[in-house]
Amino acid sequence: MGKKTREPELVDVAFTFTSDAELNTRIADHRAAHQRTHGQTLAMHGRRSLGPGRVMITFRVVQK
Repeated sequence: MGKKTREPELVDVAFTFTSDAELNTRIADHRAAHQRTHGQTLAMHGRRSLGPGRVMITFRVVQK
């Protein structure tokens, strides 16, 4: 029989930003806060533009 693969646990978060540097900081801050609060590590899974200065980032939970 084939090996069963598990669907990744995904977390979607909308961010607003004025520069790429600000967005990178917001993403890093969110990942650190999620780690402290939930004890889970997040990895970026996808990115979708929501218009100028807005983006939806999909993170996947990484099991250690």
